[in-house]
Amino acid sequence: MRVVVLVPAHNEEGQIAATIESLLGQTHRPHRIVIAVDNSTDETLTIAQQYPVTVMETLGNTARKAGALNQAWWRHARDADYVLTMDADTVLVPTALEGLVEALSADPDRGAVCARYWAKDSATRGLAWRLQRLEYARYDDGRDLRRWKVQVVSGAASLYRADVLREVSTRVRGGLPWDSKSLIEDYALTLDIKTLGHTVGAAPGAHVLTDTPATFGQLWRQRLRWGRGGVDECRKRGWTPATRRDILAYFLFGASSLLRLLWVAYVIALIYLGLGLAMSLIGLIPLVVMWVDRVTSAWRVPGRAWEDVLLSALLIVEDVYGVFLECCTAVAVVGSFRSTSQDW
Repeated sequence: MRVVVLVPAHNEEGQIAATIESLLGQTHRPHRIVIAVDNSTDETLTIAQQYPVTVMETLGNTARKAGALNQAWWRHARDADYVLTMDADTVLVPTALEGLVEALSADPDRGAVCARYWAKDSATRGLAWRLQRLEYARYDDGRDLRRWKVQVVSGAASLYRADVLREVSTRVRGGLPWDSKSLIEDYALTLDIKTLGHTVGAAPGAHVLTDTPATFGQLWRQRLRWGRGGVDECRKRGWTPATRRDILAYFLFGASSLLRLLWVAYVIALIYLGLGLAMSLIGLIPLVVMWVDRVTSAWRVPGRAWEDVLLSALLIVEDVYGVFLECCTAVAVVGSFRSTSQDW
């Protein structure tokens, strides 16, 4: 079974060594590891060349990650059995590839599976990092409840059947698997795979650690790109079996945001009119359930500290973070319908 790994890397001198070493330390050794150095101006190329891997430089690539993946696939992975793609700032635990292969080979209808990802450790350990760690842990809990069904095969680390990539390249993309015009090429490819009749999922036995934005400004730009890319893909494809759950999710997001605004307006009106607020014990039940859920989720964060549990127990900090993410999505939706430009 030939597993070829494709790692697009743009100015990743600080992390590429750890990424390569995690691949070389896998219990299921890949047939080939390809580092696609893409328009780098730092020492990424030099560092990668120190390891027993295939190092290539992209030629004339203007399509960022999608373009680097397409060039690497075309030159090194078209004849593979499985293709693993991963970000250059992601580290696999030693059994990750083994878990991915096991999950994908167990179901012949599956076209791809992604790993379960946690946030890497951070030197600063700021508030943005802690909130993302908690968010990732809760997202992982949600996938567990959904029996490892996912809406997107995450680009952090995903394993594809090579014949499915070839099918996408010939039937959908005109020769290459990844959409060079999409802001989130992993979501676009996921939709292509679903449209062709294959299923996708997460591999419960595969864990990776991925880098997270260090500041809220960087996080805003990342989530704006994710949100805008998702809305653009749904609008481009329309209501199809592959997109309808995501389109419904956007409508539910709009409804929940409207209800939140109406609730705030209602409370303000009560205070302004001097009618007062009353709290009932029954009304506290949902709050208690939410509190228990958040604290138990925080308890499952790898390497958790008392700060993580405290953030969850306070509730308000994560609520503000949730509003921050909702604002990102709202701006992305508006930008998509206004057709304003959006870049990385």
